[in-house]
Amino acid sequence: MKYLLMLSGVSVIALTSMTCHAPTEPPAGADTTSSNFTWTVDTIGASGSYLYDVSIVNDTLAYAVGLIMPSDSVGRSNTIYWNNAAVWNGTKWTPIQIPYYYNGQKIFTTITFMFGRNQNDIWFGFVHWDGSQYSQHSPGPWFNSQATKMWESSDGSQLYVLGYNGLIAYSPDHGSTWQQVQTGTTLPFQDIWGDGGQVLAIGSDEFGLGGKYLVQLNGNTATHLNDSIPTAVSLSGIWFKANQKYFLVGDGVLTKNSLSDRLWQYDFNRTAASYYSFAIRGAGLDNIVIAGGYGDISFFNGARWTEYKELYNPIDQLRSVSISGNTIVAAGIRTYSGIQYYGVAYVGRR
Repeated sequence: MKYLLMLSGVSVIALTSMTCHAPTEPPAGADTTSSNFTWTVDTIGASGSYLYDVSIVNDTLAYAVGLIMPSDSVGRSNTIYWNNAAVWNGTKWTPIQIPYYYNGQKIFTTITFMFGRNQNDIWFGFVHWDGSQYSQHSPGPWFNSQATKMWESSDGSQLYVLGYNGLIAYSPDHGSTWQQVQTGTTLPFQDIWGDGGQVLAIGSDEFGLGGKYLVQLNGNTATHLNDSIPTAVSLSGIWFKANQKYFLVGDGVLTKNSLSDRLWQYDFNRTAASYYSFAIRGAGLDNIVIAGGYGDISFFNGARWTEYKELYNPIDQLRSVSISGNTIVAAGIRTYSGIQYYGVAYVGRR
């Protein structure tokens, strides 16, 4: 079952920190990459904070976005002191505020998605950083939904932003102009990924009862892929290497080897993702990570899955994950007694 938090209320301060070491690996055999990560876990911001998305730029630079509350009463009473992003420098997290403007006035807004390609090309929601300045590129009033995820091709010719109510925005010119993609569904789109000329997005409701909707995107056109995904399955993440392996995660891990395969198969030959999985990302078929509820993180090294059970924490939900080189960063929400929320970030290094 998917975990749902109704959050209201609306920086990076590490309130607590924990370091975990993965157990020593047996001989590698057919394994192609090491699963031996050392983990650091930090809470971020005062009560009322939460993180939606994360992106690694390199092994010493990562960002997370969301809402990060200050701890003092003066700061909490005025949104000018609130932060909506955090930067990690390889050692610690530091709060920052990404500027948004409305009618020429600077305003605060929670950021629900991001996409970073390098240190001079980072999207913080609809605000782009080019290495020297921020610029705002919003689709317009027709995108009247909370945005969930973004993906952009390396040349900037295909930029997509997903949202609830079946909304997808497409830009052919790095956010200068936007077009609405007619998707044929009102399901919330949860995740998007592109590789080898293919771009796929998955829509799914909270419990999977309202159906799943997988689309292939090409410019401003969305083609519904008529495949068989188990009915009572909620999905939150997608990642793939084109024409080699495709993954869907949520209530379990589903795979197929080709888009032409009719059925998605549950991946039973693993020890991974014991709890609901919110996110999956990879840096190759031998470098894949899944993150989800209960602080559950699983890694695939090309031959086997490793689930880092020493990280289990029933009050953590990891909503996003990123992997690059020898670094994994996952971010989400830590909940105390159902009423106090904090951002939480897990960093794995090897």
